[in-house]
Amino acid sequence: MKIFKYITLIGILAGLLFPSCTKVEEPYYTVKSVYADTNMRSVILEDYTGHKCVNCAPAARMAQSIQELYPNQVFVISVHAGSFAQPDSVKYGGILKDDFRCTTGNDWYNYSLFKIDQNPKGMVNRALYNGKISAVPSQWAGAVSVAVKQPKLAILTIKNVYNAGTKSLAIHIGTKFLQGISGQVNLCVCILEDSIYGGQLNSVPGDSIPYYKHFCFMDVLRGSVNGSWGDLLTTDPDENTIITKDYTFLFNTQPTWIPGNCNIVAFLMNSETKEILHAAKMPVVNVTL
Repeated sequence: MKIFKYITLIGILAGLLFPSCTKVEEPYYTVKSVYADTNMRSVILEDYTGHKCVNCAPAARMAQSIQELYPNQVFVISVHAGSFAQPDSVKYGGILKDDFRCTTGNDWYNYSLFKIDQNPKGMVNRALYNGKISAVPSQWAGAVSVAVKQPKLAILTIKNVYNAGTKSLAIHIGTKFLQGISGQVNLCVCILEDSIYGGQLNSVPGDSIPYYKHFCFMDVLRGSVNGSWGDLLTTDPDENTIITKDYTFLFNTQPTWIPGNCNIVAFLMNSETKEILHAAKMPVVNVTL
């Protein structure tokens, strides 16, 4: 918990020191009145978790604190997968009955090279840190601090248009490569949902609550729009290569999801190594018809 307190303090100080900015365009964004320079690479922090995992609540809070420390540069994906994510409608009065797993999360969790062998565990851009791809929560802040300093390889933009009448979402994604890249590059498009309340076991030292009945789950991976490993976007792109892609998702196929609480996260990925090269995030209800 020392790391969590340290990150929170820095996050508060960062909000006080950086000036506000109202103009929203590359490479600057305004997020919660914090002036964020996104000339550096965006980062995905994957938190592999489960509501039966007694150590996952503080890990989730740590992930959120890291995300707040780097606004619009670090994006958390909370992946509920594995035995600790299996629903249970009997124990603890049925508070663990919800199932937050999805096909994409299961595929990532079971991918052997990621080595997700416990919960909580995470990855930062699926890149090596201290010789390993996956890391325990105490290493997340260090891995992120390295990843955010890497040069920006591409500009990634997302435009969402949500039709409230048909509950359909049109997603337009534009990519511009800022330098040449060797190999195949995939585009992955995922749906996350915030503010989902459910049961969560807990063993935080000094906390007398063995479980939460109404834990607030954030950045929950609901699934992928274009498959667990995305689409092949291009091979060996040159500098200044521009590519656009369009997708459609129907929310009426998932009636329990709340579009206003959902975000689209898109990221570029090396199709062979699975390393994430750049990412962007945009609310589903950004433009409404």
